[in-house]
Amino acid sequence: MRHAVVCLSVFLSLSAPSLAASDADAQHAAPAGSAVAGARINGMTPPGGMTVSLPMPLQTPPRALAKGENTSDAERDRAYGAFQRGFFLTAVAIATRLANDNDRAAQTLLGVLYERGYGVNQNIATSASWYELAAAQGDPQAAYRLGLYYLLGTGVTRDETKAGDLFELAAKAGLGGALYNLGVLHMENRGGRRDPAQALTLFEQAAQQSDTDAQYALALAYIDKDSLLRDDRLGAFWMGRAARGNHIAAQVHYGIMRYNGHGVEPDKEDAATWFQRAATAGNPVAMNRLARLYAHGQGVGFDPLEAASWHLIARNAGVSDLWLDGYLESLDDKTQSEASTRASQWTDVGKAAEH
Repeated sequence: MRHAVVCLSVFLSLSAPSLAASDADAQHAAPAGSAVAGARINGMTPPGGMTVSLPMPLQTPPRALAKGENTSDAERDRAYGAFQRGFFLTAVAIATRLANDNDRAAQTLLGVLYERGYGVNQNIATSASWYELAAAQGDPQAAYRLGLYYLLGTGVTRDETKAGDLFELAAKAGLGGALYNLGVLHMENRGGRRDPAQALTLFEQAAQQSDTDAQYALALAYIDKDSLLRDDRLGAFWMGRAARGNHIAAQVHYGIMRYNGHGVEPDKEDAATWFQRAATAGNPVAMNRLARLYAHGQGVGFDPLEAASWHLIARNAGVSDLWLDGYLESLDDKTQSEASTRASQWTDVGKAAEH
């Protein structure tokens, strides 16, 4: 917030997403669980504040090899079936036997089991060693997982060049996460990659596979005011795709685009819906956006209590807003007190969920 008395329309316009510079959305809008249920790589900041995704742990086991490779299909199916049903000790026993016979699918599965600590003590270094063996045989899932390890320096010595090599192997198999992360390396001139045009191609390939991080990255590229590729309608299309895929930062940006009519028809009610979704997911930027809508009765009914409550929740999360601070002070004591109680309850529930 740049000034205490900036009106809502100007505020939202000033806060529209920009590829050239990060803003509060970029700093605070990253999802707690993205296309991954997972962490984000600190320090890896592609354009507009996106961050490389680390999908840890895997949500589904890597796919098994085609029939006729290395070992019996029945044994491999038993290992994967045990994994999916939660019989991890059985999965470990079968996968270990197959992996020692050089079955790359079993080696990848063991990498997952050691990564998660399912049926064994969690050991990232051991996980990396199994992924290494499987990747050496060309397994794309193992290559992708190992690439993430090298990018982070988790379980292995950090090596962005090797990470890029592994992402390339996995990208050839069409893995969306590998395409996206390889694109980020190109965009950021890291790991020996330096081709922004190739980055956009990779983002689009991943985006077509419904990789929401790639969709968000592509949207930011299209709405960059300095980009030769600028196309606000395409930017809105991909931002909307990412938002509908539950990418929290995209929901905040798409709400702004819907409010201002940036690449799409303006619709304050729809903007409020997107801010509500992101705010409910815990995004403090969206909370303040939503609070302003309630304070002005735009896209939602005029409701000072909702406005105050959402602003206090955002402020408790470390994201304030000078205009809303002043608005809060103008409310009567009863409304302020009730809003404070609501915010405290929200914060308490959030803390409980973390434990």
